[in-house]
Amino acid sequence: MVFVKPKPNLYPVWKQIEEQLDKEFGLNQIAFLTGYSDWHFHRFFKTIQKENIKSYIKRLRLEKAAYELKITNFPILEIGMEAGFASHEAFTKAFKRVIGCTPSEFRKKHQKKISNVNLSKLDLPIGLTKFSFQKKKISSFSILYIRHIGGYDLLPGPLPNSKEMIQLTSLLKKWNELNNDHKWIGISQDDPEVTPNQKIRFDLGFTIGESHPDLPNEFGKQTILGGTYLQVRYTGVYENLPNIYNWILNHYCIASKLKLKNKPPWECYLNPFEKDPKKRITDIYIPLET
Repeated sequence: MVFVKPKPNLYPVWKQIEEQLDKEFGLNQIAFLTGYSDWHFHRFFKTIQKENIKSYIKRLRLEKAAYELKITNFPILEIGMEAGFASHEAFTKAFKRVIGCTPSEFRKKHQKKISNVNLSKLDLPIGLTKFSFQKKKISSFSILYIRHIGGYDLLPGPLPNSKEMIQLTSLLKKWNELNNDHKWIGISQDDPEVTPNQKIRFDLGFTIGESHPDLPNEFGKQTILGGTYLQVRYTGVYENLPNIYNWILNHYCIASKLKLKNKPPWECYLNPFEKDPKKRITDIYIPLET
């Protein structure tokens, strides 16, 4: 019998990098998390991510900086230094190579200005009402999840027949917890106006207690940090969620002069097994500065 070693588990790698993005990592440190050699891990990671680990980390830092340019008026040099660059020139060069334009050009293009706009006169998209919006304080909680890499249009939410939902519900059935009080959560890790469509990360899963037993390798675990959020309740098909996000971030948040936090927004799906897609209810949470 030939023993085939299982593929490296990338969830600990993603967790380590994304939770400590400002830290410098050596390839051996990251490969150690998987139990594989540097060479074997490097090959596998590049096959999955379509880029090497160094390029992946640099891209995430620059995309985070790009979102900061969109939502704040912080000086470009300050944002560049937070991203790990020692000078304005080095930041500009790297930013242009990865994002496609200079930081100042990007800010001018994407930081939309709305003046003298009456928030009450904004046209609401279908699925939202004037009662859909409220600020809420949320406590930290953990989720078990599967990562989908690709555009939000390919997996806009917990589509019942998607392979991700089939895997998640199968695990709950195995644990005999399908009907337990788990909340279904999706995390939109990337801004589609910044990240290439084929590299967008979307994490889909359900809430889980801290004391839960070890997870299978094909699932990850992460914590959504507590804080102040704008909660927006949307009723309608999941396929329209990308458009709802675009309206919230590029119209409502700007018109209401909300200060956004540079953290991923997330969704809580209140009735993902509702048979009528138009009646599915989603609470969207946008992190805010306090």
